[in-house]
Amino acid sequence: MRFQVLGDVTIIADGRPVPLSSRRQEQLLALLVCARGRIVAAETLVDALWGERLGPRAGKNLQVLVHRLRRTLDAPERIRHDRSGYTLSARPEEVDAWHFADLAEHARRTLNRGEPAAASVLQREALALWNGRAFSGLDGVAQLAEAAERLEQDRRRVLTERIDTDLALGRHAEVIPELISMVAEDPLVESATARLMVAMHRAGLRTEALDAYRRARTVLAEELGLEPGPQLRSLEQAILRGDTRVGLDPQPETAAPARPPDPATPPDPAPSLLPAGVSDFTGRDTELRWLVSVLRDRPAAGPVICSVSGMPGVGKSALALRAAHDLRDAFPDGQLYVNLRGAGTEPVEPSHALSRFLRALGTAGTAIPDNLDERAEVFRARLYDRRVLLLLDDAADEAQIEPLIPAGNGCAVVVTSRGALTALPGAQRLALGVLGNAAAVRLLGTITGRVELAADTATAGRLAELCGHLPLALRIAGARLAARPHWSVDRLVSRLAAEHDRLDELTHGTLSVRASLALGYSGLDEPSRTLFRRLGLVETPDFAGWVASALLDTGPHDAGTHDTGPHDAATRDTASNYTGSHDAEEILEGLMEAQLVEYAGQDGIGEPRYRVHDLVRLHARERGATDDPPGATDAALTRLAGGYLALAERAHRRQYGGDYTVLHGDGPRWDCGEATSDRLLADPSGWLRGERLGLVAAVEQAARLGLSEMCWDLAMTAITLFEAQGHFDDWRRTSETALAAALRAGDRRGEAAMRYSLGTLALFRQRYTDARPHLEAALPLFAAVNDRHGQALTLRNAALIERVEGRVETALDGYRRALRMLHEVGDRHAEAHVLGSMAQIHIEHDRPYAAAPLLETALAAYRDLGNARGVAQILNRLGLLYLRQNDPERAKDAFGQVLAAARSTGDRIGEAYGLLGMGEAELLAGELDHADNRLDAALLLAEGLGEPFVAARARLACGRLAIERGEHELAASMLDRAVREFADIGLPVWHERALDARRALDGMMSSPPTPC
Repeated sequence: MRFQVLGDVTIIADGRPVPLSSRRQEQLLALLVCARGRIVAAETLVDALWGERLGPRAGKNLQVLVHRLRRTLDAPERIRHDRSGYTLSARPEEVDAWHFADLAEHARRTLNRGEPAAASVLQREALALWNGRAFSGLDGVAQLAEAAERLEQDRRRVLTERIDTDLALGRHAEVIPELISMVAEDPLVESATARLMVAMHRAGLRTEALDAYRRARTVLAEELGLEPGPQLRSLEQAILRGDTRVGLDPQPETAAPARPPDPATPPDPAPSLLPAGVSDFTGRDTELRWLVSVLRDRPAAGPVICSVSGMPGVGKSALALRAAHDLRDAFPDGQLYVNLRGAGTEPVEPSHALSRFLRALGTAGTAIPDNLDERAEVFRARLYDRRVLLLLDDAADEAQIEPLIPAGNGCAVVVTSRGALTALPGAQRLALGVLGNAAAVRLLGTITGRVELAADTATAGRLAELCGHLPLALRIAGARLAARPHWSVDRLVSRLAAEHDRLDELTHGTLSVRASLALGYSGLDEPSRTLFRRLGLVETPDFAGWVASALLDTGPHDAGTHDTGPHDAATRDTASNYTGSHDAEEILEGLMEAQLVEYAGQDGIGEPRYRVHDLVRLHARERGATDDPPGATDAALTRLAGGYLALAERAHRRQYGGDYTVLHGDGPRWDCGEATSDRLLADPSGWLRGERLGLVAAVEQAARLGLSEMCWDLAMTAITLFEAQGHFDDWRRTSETALAAALRAGDRRGEAAMRYSLGTLALFRQRYTDARPHLEAALPLFAAVNDRHGQALTLRNAALIERVEGRVETALDGYRRALRMLHEVGDRHAEAHVLGSMAQIHIEHDRPYAAAPLLETALAAYRDLGNARGVAQILNRLGLLYLRQNDPERAKDAFGQVLAAARSTGDRIGEAYGLLGMGEAELLAGELDHADNRLDAALLLAEGLGEPFVAARARLACGRLAIERGEHELAASMLDRAVREFADIGLPVWHERALDARRALDGMMSSPPTPC
């Protein structure tokens, strides 16, 4: 059996592909492959696959998923399990990613033994394993996206090593087509152009080599406004001179004979300017190995350049210093170091840094030119044929660095910077994030020497979390514990738990998180400082770019004004003056370059998301409290909540065709502009899914600001999302928050709306006893404020309680009354919903002749409104009607449309109903295997969503399926549980159906076997 992940995730058994039945199976297998035979904890797999969405049910879901993957493999022993977790059992040659890594390492060892021809064969074999991007299509799992990127970097490195090996073997002409493709793929990568020039020149194509240089120069000038780097410029000059050895390292048998030293000329010094390394360096093993490996490389032309970027305090300098000390033997001619102070207000001038370097290299002060360009020329000349490592610490930007780059390929440069330095030609880049929890705890243990940190992992993990897993903060916390042996770890944890004191606590001696962050803040212009302070107000893990516009009160270029209604004046402040070149998106990007804001990836609609580290957010709040004028914070929060309300309102309209089944207040809105709104809401359900946490936070912020109408309006509009996605905890939390705000404000309409919302939530959870008091309280409140729409919606939902409790005629009377009022207020969507509910009663009581015309009318209304979810709900009821009429084919067609619609809109509850209906139809049609898979999937999804009605129906259907297969014991278990669950929910019709099925099973089990 072979496992392929270097492309699409595929399993090959007996020469044939084994189809994986779900994307979850692909993700699970890929995660196990990433571990390369190591045990992966169940908690790790659950977190990667589902996050926190499933809660306590996650472990069971993982067991089911593992069981299905084992069944797919038809080799259960391949997925091993013990108390620690799961592991994939396979030989390295059976897994292409493992085999690739082994071949690449074997090739390097072979090359080091002086066998380039054999190394080239191994490198080609390794690269031939690739069929596309690793783990293709699984980027939705963060761990797999990161692993795919690491593997892609490994592939590029092996490809470069193979080309260098072929060049060393004299295969110059053979590699030219491949290098041309590499340059075409990314013309800004100067190292690829350098190799192409070397190959062409050695193949006798001198003119073509120079043409390649000119093309690269043109692209760099047009795209980046830069000249080629020292590597390419030196290579061009060598080709113009006709140097036949260009790019070749002198071999022992061909190197020029060594000249005897001139006793009158002292040898050039080998300076070692590196500061002391960090003795307790911990937690960056992978990054350190990569950095050392890259810096040891010796390219065809020019130096190795590697930039290390990251936020303040993330450990860039510590990592670079450790790598530099580890490489001292590889650079015998010296190690140069300079702190360029790029994060502060007065960065070191390149000419001053060059002066220091030249003096360290033995150049007399009188021989150092005054001009920057001349100093750079002398510097490059001194280092051209030497092996010197340069560490340029805390660089401001590319312009500060470029004069300090040597030309010879014997040198290496490592640059640390808060910015990514993406315009630095030929550089390999390493972006440092915060430490993982295990590495953070290890660092704390190393610094403090306390054994209890290893014993009490929960407390240690909490301490690491409060430090934001930031190495500087961890180092300070560890130093404080080491200096206070009488302090318990719990004591420091409790002191850090108070957010307003946390930055005070993270100070020790000369170490200070606040000081490190303040250095970055001081280098910002005023608009950037303002946005930085406002971002401290954002309470979600990440946010979209439009949030910055709301906080600054600046729209995108397409939005001239913001229609926020009568409250607009109260929500504006001086930030609205930031326009033109200081628009919000540009300011936000500037904060990213300063590493005060991080890129968090793209959301489901393709919008970039950003995040602010916890400690950075605390510093931003501190700055806001001291630097913002009075009222600015409240105004910014009001705009932010108003922006969420305006977009959620429009999303609802796009989904429902208007302001249907929802009530709105007069709270202030903030308009992000028509073009931005249209882009964000091209997929309205996708936008709502991506902004779920933002909507919840906006409700709470509006409540704290005393904006009752905005608060309950946001909570009610967000039901569009909570209902479809099954986010019942968010639904309850926001409605209760808004209800409390309405009661404080004496807002009777808001109180009625939130009583209605909480009653509706109870109905969705099939908790009908809990729903009744809320709806009974809402009805007179709506009547008191003469809100006919609110009354109609409440009557509609109250009728559902009558229906499930068996008072069918009372329910129909309630629906008819609601229908008249809904027609009066023009809520066509709710009218169609009521028609569907009335039809459901007729279906359950075997009156198809009465149900059919109601469903046809409702279906036409939903289609006219363009409401796909409403169409799916009516199609689901039509499917039930067809099942009652014993017509499985028409039922399958209806449920198939339900399933497709639900998946296209991300309606997970609708998907559960679609799967259930398809399974019931396939069971009726005798397609037992298909029905088994559908019902299994429906049950799993319903339990994950907390949908007891769907789960109970799925168990009833599974029981009937087991009876058909003669599996009476399984059938009894399923039916007994279905009986209990329908009774708990309070659905007498369905409870009776489950009892009938159980009685029929009892009759079968008690009947004597038929004689042969």
